[in-house]
Amino acid sequence: MRTKAQSWALAALLATAVSPAAFGQTTTSPLRPLDLERLRFQPAATDSMLVDTGRVLPEGGYRMLLMVNYERGILLLQGSDGLERSILHYRTAGWLAGAWSPVDRLEFSAKLPVIIAQGGHGAEQLVGVSEPDSFGLGTPELGVRYELLRREEGAPVFLGLGLDIGLPGGTADAFGRQAGWAGFQVAPRVSVSRELGPVVLGANAGVRIRSKEVEPGRDVGTELEQGVVVATRGKGLRGEIALQAAESLVESDFALELLGGVRLPVGAGFEAFAIGGHGFTDIPGTPSFRLGAGIAYANEPEPVDRCRTGRSHTPEQCPNEDDDGDGVANKDDRCPLESGSVENNGCPDKDSDGDGVVDREDQCPNEAGPSSERGCPVKDTDKDGVPDKDDACPNEAGPASERGCPVKDTDKDGVPDKDDACPNEAGPASERGCPAKPQKPPEEPKPQPQEEKPAEETTSPLEHIVQFPVNQSEFQENEQQQLDAIAAYLKANPQLSIRIEGHTDNSGPEEANRTLSQQRANRVRAYLIQKGIAGSRMEAKGFGPDRPRVSNETPEGRSANRRVEFVPVSER
Repeated sequence: MRTKAQSWALAALLATAVSPAAFGQTTTSPLRPLDLERLRFQPAATDSMLVDTGRVLPEGGYRMLLMVNYERGILLLQGSDGLERSILHYRTAGWLAGAWSPVDRLEFSAKLPVIIAQGGHGAEQLVGVSEPDSFGLGTPELGVRYELLRREEGAPVFLGLGLDIGLPGGTADAFGRQAGWAGFQVAPRVSVSRELGPVVLGANAGVRIRSKEVEPGRDVGTELEQGVVVATRGKGLRGEIALQAAESLVESDFALELLGGVRLPVGAGFEAFAIGGHGFTDIPGTPSFRLGAGIAYANEPEPVDRCRTGRSHTPEQCPNEDDDGDGVANKDDRCPLESGSVENNGCPDKDSDGDGVVDREDQCPNEAGPSSERGCPVKDTDKDGVPDKDDACPNEAGPASERGCPVKDTDKDGVPDKDDACPNEAGPASERGCPAKPQKPPEEPKPQPQEEKPAEETTSPLEHIVQFPVNQSEFQENEQQQLDAIAAYLKANPQLSIRIEGHTDNSGPEEANRTLSQQRANRVRAYLIQKGIAGSRMEAKGFGPDRPRVSNETPEGRSANRRVEFVPVSER
């Protein structure tokens, strides 16, 4: 019996002596401090609590929140025996966060995480690994977001830029900060979203730049971060489902977590919310699951009246305004951003053929013609200047005095038969077309001293100025005689080209006046084309109110400025 007892005692003593070598496992590298927190949330929560959607708080708005989060399965390490130890098995953390928009489109945020309690098991079995502190601070963050595009301003999506900066202050021994770079982290991103009926679809992508830490089994450092979310809209109970991913740029690791959240207003600006998630990888910091809940308070200022403050807006946002200044309210304007006429529902009138008759009233919009023919060209088959409808001989050229029929001159003496007393005998006009009778030679007149006659001053028809009524591009009938003289002058001078310049007074919108001046120049040009002048010899140019002849301060001055002038351009 004594021998057996002695043997058991010896065995126990040997076991005690070799236990450190038998149970003290090693890791591939020392365990260094790093930031294990992977929960990304938005303090402003404009559309989503979990994913940045690019939409910021309204100007002057702010939101504050207090949240508690519990998660499990955060850090696993494998020893030389091939077994994994859950060094950080659970963590309970609290968050104090807020967001504020001091000016339009810009938002600032801050987050302060506090590790309330955490713990694990197996650290004592690994050489060089210490059990993490059960209490400490996480990495504080400051953020800024800027809204580039807005749906209410006509953009197809909301688009924003964001930047988060992790600051020193986390507790390293509690895995609340990175060991290198003094704990600093920088995380820029771009975000986008769009409403689809009762839901919002959002996504963001960015990079978290931080120090590289060589950890057992893998390295931890800079990562690409992405998130997508589907969230309901409205003022009552709201829900969302999000997927957050992070791809390491220093190791072939990919962290993935599915999250869900609900939020419910409880009155007086307060809102209760809860989140939950499940991780799909064992990457450091990715929990097997998490649960969180909190309370938030939001201040939403009265919306800014964009229509009265002159801020950017769409015509739909301000239906009673007149954004293009054409006298037609946005709600009734078919072209609310393009000045036009009231008759055309706010759209500009087009005159494709340049005949002075707008397309909506032109029966032949691609062929120039007078307004009397509703914009269609006047038919003149025999090209004698007499329209077919007034031409008694539409297939034979003749003067207007003969209703378009050719003048008959049987004896070819230059005296028409109707005025020829001898239509079958040639004779001068002085004898009414009859042969001249022999006459005595006239006596030679005595030379008389001749007085020098002053040279007659000649005035070119091109100096005429065509006047127009207010807001009209159709000249008055009394101008036609002068325009006919101009046409005759141009026919007599085929080498001459002209520029027809249209002008207006300064009353009314400038852009509408510019269009009206062009229509006046086009109308005169169309009339001259109708009178047989080649369009290639005439250029029509409208100058609006830019070149007044006289001051627009009086009704007479404004009347004188509503005109068309003719400027010789070149002799071909």
